[in-house]
Amino acid sequence: MREEMPRMAMFGHTAREPVPAGAFGNKAAGLAEMAALGIPVPPGFVLNVEICEEFHRDGGVLPPDVPGLLGRGIAFLEEATDLSFGGARPLLVSVRSGAPLSMPGIMETVLDVGLTPDAVRGLIALTGNPRFAWNSCWRFVQNFGTTVLGRDPAVYAGLQQRALQAAGVPSLAGLDSFSLRDLVRAAVEEEGEAAFPADAHAQLTAATVAVLESWMRPRALSYRQMNLIRDGGGTAVCVQAMVFGNIGPRSGAGVGFSRNPWTGEPGALVDFAFGAQGEDVVSGAVSAASEEGLRRTMPEVCRRIAGTARILEAHFRDMQDFEFTVQEGALYLLQTRSGKRAPLAALRIAVDLWREGVITAAEGRERLREVDLDTLLVRVPVPDTPPLAAGTPASGGVVSGAAVFSAETAERAAERGPVIYVCDILSPDDLPVVGLSAGVLTARGSRTSHAAVVARQMGRVCIVNCAGLSIDRKNHRCLIGGESLSEGDVISLDGGSGQVYAGEVAVVEERPLDLLEVAEGWSGG
Repeated sequence: MREEMPRMAMFGHTAREPVPAGAFGNKAAGLAEMAALGIPVPPGFVLNVEICEEFHRDGGVLPPDVPGLLGRGIAFLEEATDLSFGGARPLLVSVRSGAPLSMPGIMETVLDVGLTPDAVRGLIALTGNPRFAWNSCWRFVQNFGTTVLGRDPAVYAGLQQRALQAAGVPSLAGLDSFSLRDLVRAAVEEEGEAAFPADAHAQLTAATVAVLESWMRPRALSYRQMNLIRDGGGTAVCVQAMVFGNIGPRSGAGVGFSRNPWTGEPGALVDFAFGAQGEDVVSGAVSAASEEGLRRTMPEVCRRIAGTARILEAHFRDMQDFEFTVQEGALYLLQTRSGKRAPLAALRIAVDLWREGVITAAEGRERLREVDLDTLLVRVPVPDTPPLAAGTPASGGVVSGAAVFSAETAERAAERGPVIYVCDILSPDDLPVVGLSAGVLTARGSRTSHAAVVARQMGRVCIVNCAGLSIDRKNHRCLIGGESLSEGDVISLDGGSGQVYAGEVAVVEERPLDLLEVAEGWSGG
């Protein structure tokens, strides 16, 4: 008789039991394994995937045992942190999706849950840092408003822009605690106080519902369709104690890979943003600095990240994609998973791991099962003009195509030849147009954002954070490095260097023969 799987599992603190990925999702399973390895992980708990299945089967009604499960989980976190959910020493939590299959950035997350008016006062008293408390509150109001209430993000962007203009500063970092407080009050007034529950447990329940609902939202359905996932089951709901990358100058959030995901080169690749919370970098909302910037300011943290990356790769026996927060110099891991990689990177990583004795030849063959080795080429540009501009490479290769600024234009133009999607920032909602495109060029964002990760997985050349790019959608034009181009003009991207060229560039194609020779030798191994 099959043993019935529990409805909830816990990880971190005193919890030592493994968390099965099939029942509780890859995110929670990875967190439990990291905690068992001694890697610092904020404690948390996770609701079984079957709760999501029941929720949707019953027309969007929470199963009756969920409030009790959430209460038990919060009690565990209160004991682990010595804080109180909704109390004077406030415990805040993140509420995240976590399916048994990898869907980067496709479903919803709500951060800073539990930040009631009383909790804001408690956070100020606890930390002595009113700017941090009101910054967190503004983040919560935006996140809850867009994710739970379904409001247009433009509403909050407009409120923030007016606050910046009133204060005469260019970014949120320039607003003091009083301006942030007034910004929060303006947002609450815009929605009505009743829209934001003053009870922490009501916030938690609403965030849980939003995560469950996101399993069946259009972009999740589209992702599963694009990746031929017919029966995903559902998502777990992962609740963790918050750690804060926005609390001070030695704090921030980042994303790392244990190896380069588009070339396969060994060594950790890290993007980090000071003053950021967990979703800032993975969403692409901020342009992050590389590991060099982190090494200059916090070398010890950089060393711990590199060491942690090595531990993760050795344990999971594959290249890892991990998310982390640094809170006042202390490193916390929030997630790890096998990283999405470009075809060339898949080949090099498999060969290198085999040479290092980490995987067998049979495992190497399996890692390359979906890579067409017969057509794998390294394309090197041979331009005859200087580049227009340069950005941050996020997926390698060289491609030329007509510049398009919208999904509608891309759909029409793709029938005539390759297109390159040019946008301000790439989001998971853009995945259908990425699927139509040969390459992607963005003005902002991070090379490790979820959307860039998926573009890389799809084999698209991608350059992000191109400082010389601005787009005038209304007039169907853009500026790249000071040169004006019309929608439909041909541009070229070099995903190895991050350089952008006008027109089509010649390329030299090379086969990675040394790597292919090793992989072909596995065919009979």
